Parts: sequence; C-alpha cells; structure tokens
Amino acid sequence: MGRRRRRFGASRLLALGLTALLPAIAVAGAPDLGWLAGELGQVLHVQGMTFVASEGASNEILVRATRARFYPARQVADLEEVEVEVTPADDRVGFSMRCDAGRLNLATEGFVAEGHVAGSIEGGRTFEALWVAYDEVDGVLYTDEPVLIVDQGGRYRGGGFRYFVRENRFRLQGGATVVQEP
Repeated sequence: MGRRRRRFGASRLLALGLTALLPAIAVAGAPDLGWLAGELGQVLHVQGMTFVASEGASNEILVRATRARFYPARQVADLEEVEVEVTPADDRVGFSMRCDAGRLNLATEGFVAEGHVAGSIEGGRTFEALWVAYDEVDGVLYTDEPVLIVDQGGRYRGGGFRYFVRENRFRLQGGATVVQEP
C-alpha cells in the first residue's frame, strides 16, 4: 500500500507504510518504562517510519526506523534499525545516535535505544553502549550499562552516564577509567 500520514497533535507528524509482522525486540538491562503495560489495542506494522517533533518552523526531534510496530492507543512504537537526531536549541545542546532497535513514546517524546547504540553529542564527544534512554521531560540522556566515551581528552570507560541536555552537562557513572589518552 502507499504511504499514509496521520497528525498527532499540532507538533507531531508520523509517516506510516504497512509491512509484515516484526519480531519482538528486547535487550536485557534496558529500562521498561511501562509504556506498553495493559491492553495494547490495534497494532500497525510499519515500513519506513519517520517521526518528527517540531516547534514553530524548526524540527526538534527526528526519529527514523526501517521497520516498526505502532500502537495507536498507546502512542508508542517499537522500532528496528533506528537513527535519532535531537537538534540544538536555546534550552539544549543537540545529539544524535543510531541503534539496532528502540521504543519511542510519541506522547512524551522519550525513547529507549537498544543494541549497538552509538552516538555523538555536540562538541565532538561520542558514546557507545548496549542501551541508552532519553527522558524528554527531564532532558536527560542516560544509560546504566558499561559505556565507552571518546572526546578530545581521550577514551574513557564507565558504568554508565548522565547527559543533562538542557545544561550541556555530562557525568560518567560507576568509576571511570582512562582507556587511552589523546
């Protein structure tokens, strides 16, 4: 079937196309935020999903997935082969990441990225982890899993991180170690 467009509120656009059933995706340790608790209702199987959250003329969040399962009653999508971009604004620094799978909450604009997560934060800092979550309400990008961070100062390992997007403040968790200096 051709592409369909549905509008979710004044600032949300979701492009959908139907596809075959997707396998369930879950990585041990990734947080379950309860977005799919209870009766799920209708499920749309999607090929080539794009989610854009915008304010005014600028896009704030862009999420692309090769395949997805979308639960309209929950405003949640399970995603495969994902790319995420959060653009900089007056109240935050931007970041981008890609991952094997994820879950997006369209109502809160939060997400959980899973499996081979690799990303970058403005200023040249990169990160790699098994999972990373973004809490849009608190403006925090985080993981509690082992992480590799690379910046102009070197390569570091830690037990997780907290990146406070609105404050451009980064904190490595769980005993950071230097892997390689510049």
